[in-house]
Amino acid sequence: MLPDHCHRRIAVAAPADAGAARELAATLGDGVLTENDAGRLDAVVAALAADLLDHPAGGTLLLRRWGRRQGVECLAYSNREIVSDALTATGAQADRFATHVTPGVGTVTLARVLRPGCSDGPSPTDTALTGVAMVARADAASCADGWFIRCNGDGSGIALVVDGTTGDPSSADASRRTEAVVAATAPGLSPQMVIGAVRRDAATAPSHETTAGVTAAILRFDGTAVDYTALGTVAGAVVRRHDVTSLAARWAMVGYNPQMPASVHLLWKPGDHVVLHSDGCARLPVLFIERGLHEIDPTLAAAVLLRDGGLADDDRTVIVLRNVAAPAGDPETD
Repeated sequence: MLPDHCHRRIAVAAPADAGAARELAATLGDGVLTENDAGRLDAVVAALAADLLDHPAGGTLLLRRWGRRQGVECLAYSNREIVSDALTATGAQADRFATHVTPGVGTVTLARVLRPGCSDGPSPTDTALTGVAMVARADAASCADGWFIRCNGDGSGIALVVDGTTGDPSSADASRRTEAVVAATAPGLSPQMVIGAVRRDAATAPSHETTAGVTAAILRFDGTAVDYTALGTVAGAVVRRHDVTSLAARWAMVGYNPQMPASVHLLWKPGDHVVLHSDGCARLPVLFIERGLHEIDPTLAAAVLLRDGGLADDDRTVIVLRNVAAPAGDPETD
């Protein structure tokens, strides 16, 4: 069973696919949205699917429950380069609606429908906007990738990416366990200490949650710097306007490396981004610059990178963080 924070993927090429997308949206909204909000979600998904069907090649819908079951998130992408007026009008029913067109490549659309009283905006203390796109291999019953993001309320935060063995249920179990361990850590711990907690827990995991093939990366961030520790195939980079600084990883797996990996410390400033991604994606930081993603919603950016940077039909995860801290000297910070 796919976890709530994994996007379900539906290829939309025929009217029956649009119907399947609406059924999936209803399932994801059940117990999460009110009847009225579920109706808004159905209208939005129907419009997204219809927009994809207007293109001869169709497109792809990604759906997941958003936040702590606070709503449903919809992403749509295709080779089409036009956002229809009908889609824009229907998008007004969503609590969040945004699109990005890459000339010669295609369009990505984000729509989010939330239950009453919920917001998807950052809190005043957050120093980063975050966006995630995670998909399992086509038709897979589980996802061996994983992720977790927490903003601590003091301007700092932590992000996790887990990369497991695609198609291995025990690896998927280990990824869920790793997410839970990181979520339970106290704010302020260094990435090395968090990785240490993951490794200690792995030593006590039951046999059906083996860490064989599981790698992980931890990023601690605030408004001025990021600290990064990683084991294995998870890659990362700080992406500035015109250049990229890689965040290196030590090749190892959570349950087997004898040495604690070093932590990389890099400065970043408002407007800079961090891109983290699991195995199965290619050259994403450079692609971020080529696609001109600096100014768009980080979730849209993650979806663009997922669409254009995939190497194979694999479990894939992309996290994008944008530094939104007030610049030094800003009156609000003095």
